[in-house]
Amino acid sequence: MPREVELDRFTAKTDEGKEYIIVEYQEYIPSRGYDDPSTETLGLKRWTTSEELHVHYIDPQTFKIFETGEIVRKI
Repeated sequence: MPREVELDRFTAKTDEGKEYIIVEYQEYIPSRGYDDPSTETLGLKRWTTSEELHVHYIDPQTFKIFETGEIVRKI
């Protein structure tokens, strides 16, 4: 079963000034290595707001909140 770790938490703002807290997660997938049976492989990253809205990554500074269609930029 994959595990998920919070990597980062930051504030992002719309052009209209509305602020969101964006949370970045990294998935780790168990993989059985010959030398180390407890190894993990990096899986997908995902972003959400602190209110659990889905966030699409555009570039390192720009994101789109799926449910509202708002574009936010990291501040």
